[in-house]
Amino acid sequence: MNKYTKAGLTALAGSLVAVSAAQAEWSVSGAGKMSYTSKGGAGSDDDQVTGGRFGMDRSITVNGSMEMDNGWAVSSSYTIDGGTESNSNLKIDMGAMGALEYNQVDGALGIAKIDDTLPSADEEIWNGFASGLANGRVGHSTATGFNYSNTVSDMVTVNVGFVPQGSKAQGTGAVRGSADTSTPSSETSVALTIAAMDGLTIYAGTGEKAGATIGKNDDTQVLAANYAYGPVTVGVTSTEIDSDTASRQYDTTGYGIAYAINENLSVSYSERTVDRGSVSVDEEQSGMAIGYSMGGMTVKAHANKLDNSNGIAGVDHEHTEIAVSFAF
Repeated sequence: MNKYTKAGLTALAGSLVAVSAAQAEWSVSGAGKMSYTSKGGAGSDDDQVTGGRFGMDRSITVNGSMEMDNGWAVSSSYTIDGGTESNSNLKIDMGAMGALEYNQVDGALGIAKIDDTLPSADEEIWNGFASGLANGRVGHSTATGFNYSNTVSDMVTVNVGFVPQGSKAQGTGAVRGSADTSTPSSETSVALTIAAMDGLTIYAGTGEKAGATIGKNDDTQVLAANYAYGPVTVGVTSTEIDSDTASRQYDTTGYGIAYAINENLSVSYSERTVDRGSVSVDEEQSGMAIGYSMGGMTVKAHANKLDNSNGIAGVDHEHTEIAVSFAF
């Protein structure tokens, strides 16, 4: 191949790349957060914060999207959080046929789409507690897997999640069926979001986690609701986890209320009770938060409390955080 042929092919390849790039839309977004954290209470991890009381988080997300000739839309995103990949996502929107997406590393699937059901001006009340049961779910937190979603009517949206056995588990508070083996379990779950009436949204979900070892299975049921009326939003949630392993038997109930003082300032309060079937003492969580936004800058603070951690009477923890975040 002579140099003129090489030059011609190089120019053709460059043209094809330019055409492909022109058909797709790309965007880059990011966020930065500076925080001060304080802990207290009874426990070895209290009155100290790993790495110091001051901290910084940062993330960058690259998004790409394009429309296929048949009208379907394809989108993809890649997020780096603190220098580590936190999520990769590929989604095919098939219009009336619904949407299929694949999440790698840390993505909400199926029942994990039911999130933030307790309204808060900042983080959830279990934030900052390693012993707290995140989101009231066992195993159906975030993971590598598939999700199918479809709006089947003006009122109902369905999400079906599937995590193949052997997929990598991720996400704070995720407890997998593989806790007893070296191979992660498989997970299937379904979640419904129902816009029942103006201001009222109902969430219902069910999930099954089949362990890699016989006799290590978990079943999860979630029911929650949010109601917004003017500046006030209230939320209630209930979760039941029926497990073959006694230490993963849970019943949780919680409620929260948030009030928007104006379009920039809001406050909230939440409580939750965790009944661990293997112990006689309930775990109690509570917290209040305040948030103020001004364009791309947000100032938030929360004070969360955890009593009877892991069902042990008298083992209490406190977590307070003040943070300034910037989005760009």
